[in-house]
Amino acid sequence: MTAARNLASVVSQLATQGLDRPSVNPIIINGDLTVNNYGLNNTLTGLGDSDEGYIIHDRLRHTITAGAGRYTAADLGVTDLPGFARVLHLDCTTAEASLGTNSSVFNIDYRVEANDIASLLNWSDTSNDTSAKYITVSFYMKTNKAFKFTTGFINSDHSRHIRKEFTTSTSWTRHVLTFPPDIGNSPNSDIGEGLRWRTTISGGSDFTSGTLATNWESTTSANSHTSNTPNNFFDNTDNDIKMTGLQMEIGQFTSSSIPDFQKINDTATERRRCDRYCQLLAYAQDQVIGNGNSYSDTRLVTDYCQRGSFRNTPSVIQSSASNSLRIDVNNTFDLFDNISGTQFGSVNGIGLVSDSGVSTAVGKYAYLYGGSGATRLLMNAEL
Repeated sequence: MTAARNLASVVSQLATQGLDRPSVNPIIINGDLTVNNYGLNNTLTGLGDSDEGYIIHDRLRHTITAGAGRYTAADLGVTDLPGFARVLHLDCTTAEASLGTNSSVFNIDYRVEANDIASLLNWSDTSNDTSAKYITVSFYMKTNKAFKFTTGFINSDHSRHIRKEFTTSTSWTRHVLTFPPDIGNSPNSDIGEGLRWRTTISGGSDFTSGTLATNWESTTSANSHTSNTPNNFFDNTDNDIKMTGLQMEIGQFTSSSIPDFQKINDTATERRRCDRYCQLLAYAQDQVIGNGNSYSDTRLVTDYCQRGSFRNTPSVIQSSASNSLRIDVNNTFDLFDNISGTQFGSVNGIGLVSDSGVSTAVGKYAYLYGGSGATRLLMNAEL
């Protein structure tokens, strides 16, 4: 009986640590960066002149306050990191060695929906602090030289943050960092942002002049990034960062005890998880977008092909390139530049309105699809 109890105890500990979880999806969606609806087949240049947002990989945001530094971002295939095929590749193209713009900052953010994290943390119970859970994050990074960067969390509902420093290497390194609970400050259980996992790779003096917030505190910009150098991705045009394998676990782990990265081998499953936040409708000529009706000779409303429900009512992201959209209607066709608006929106769908540069026929059924190689149309419901 003693042996049986001991075995049961071991199994319970393994389950608690997340090692026995074959049917549980990882907290981080698209952690291996296999889905890139925003930047499909793209290398984007001249970045850093403004807040870039979601531009390459689904769920991974480039949050920037501009200085003089510029960079290129790409979805890159690799063969030198077993278990991973795609990475985010950042390449500095315009240097700003001294970061003369004090307010400039470059963050890579992953924003966790509150519904996915709040109940797992148990941070609201101040009467039993031992039930509040730690969080451990893990990721792989490779750089052209050793940098000192920072990573950590923003508790968005309570305006609090915590940070830790890590040192990169010229070879692939798995960084594993554990953070204590923010007891009494649980994220709200809703569709908003619960926690923001933020990795900072450059920050002006507005973010480095204080003392790094290695314990939870009210968000203070000056305590957000390390003052130890080199801490600036933009200090030389030779600088190069590759990153993948983003992972989040509930509990305390080290590099030797953290579970292996849980890869969802069915790419379609991971794409469906991404669909809650972004859906790519068309990125090339002749790709189907949806069916529409002509409300007048110059107004078309299209019901696009949506996959599942969004997090909230989506908005349109589009290229607006010349003649990037095409309709077939009344035995003819017309090319036009963009979707001009939306109507009747909900998480389950929204009408795409085209009433600028469109020639159609009132009361007629129409077929909307990509009009050129420059077509790019997405529906976005990101945090």
